[in-house]
Amino acid sequence: MADGVLLLENDERLAVEVSPLGGAILSARWRGTPVLAPTPTPGLASQVFGAEACFPLVPFGNRIEANLFQFEDREYRLEANTTDPLVLHGDGWLERWSVLRRDRQSVTFRFRQEASVATPFAYEAAETIVIDGPRLILSLSITNRADQALPYGLGFHPYFPRTPETRLVARAGRYWSEREGHLPDRPGPIPQTMNFASGSPLPPGWLNNALDGWDGRARIEWPEARLAVSLEADAHFQFFVLYSPSAASSFFCFEPMSHRPNAHGDQHDGGLVRLQPLQTVTGTIALSIEELASG
Repeated sequence: MADGVLLLENDERLAVEVSPLGGAILSARWRGTPVLAPTPTPGLASQVFGAEACFPLVPFGNRIEANLFQFEDREYRLEANTTDPLVLHGDGWLERWSVLRRDRQSVTFRFRQEASVATPFAYEAAETIVIDGPRLILSLSITNRADQALPYGLGFHPYFPRTPETRLVARAGRYWSEREGHLPDRPGPIPQTMNFASGSPLPPGWLNNALDGWDGRARIEWPEARLAVSLEADAHFQFFVLYSPSAASSFFCFEPMSHRPNAHGDQHDGGLVRLQPLQTVTGTIALSIEELASG
């Protein structure tokens, strides 16, 4: 096992490699078959290990337009944190977390961010990763440590294998088109190619869209591997982003989020939580692995 890699495993043969670098999951396998897809990203774990399979989104996910936002009569500015011109996915995925607790089947990481010229956010985050039989449970909390109230969000950015027969089941209420800068454009009805309420394959082209009104449930099926994952999120997660470069890609992302991307620019119904100093918000998702019957 490489330095900085922690292995969680159980008698059900669920094995998950994690790292305090970015609080990342590096891989997850069920009886040897991948249920997450290690993928090169701009994250810290990828810089060291070459790829990662999931990372936490804290204190927000996706991008903030123009790297600034208004909140309660004040303007806040941020600096870009990757080669992308817009600040991306917050801080946690680019920093080392400390290990608070660890045993054979769980680990809890902690990360503390101070306000700076690059970000107004000052907070403490904790991430707990647990395996329980065929389940992978991820919890993330944020405590505002700034001197003033600020809008916070959280989420997870998992990479799932994309195979020719992959099917997705997910119910949402509204679809957002994409505009320049990979930002949400306009809300509208869900296109038929993006309607996964009854289960359907992923569309073949570029995907990078937010959906809201999510009921917190999703299911991914890989008939070739006779495997499925059911995802269940708590009430904090009413949004998700679906991302994949193309049908030829080896992965796609189904990203549960507590807020819409770029919600800092429209805070009326975007899902961000106003945290007073020392207030905390917590969200949890669970992935349950199931073996499919042979056809």
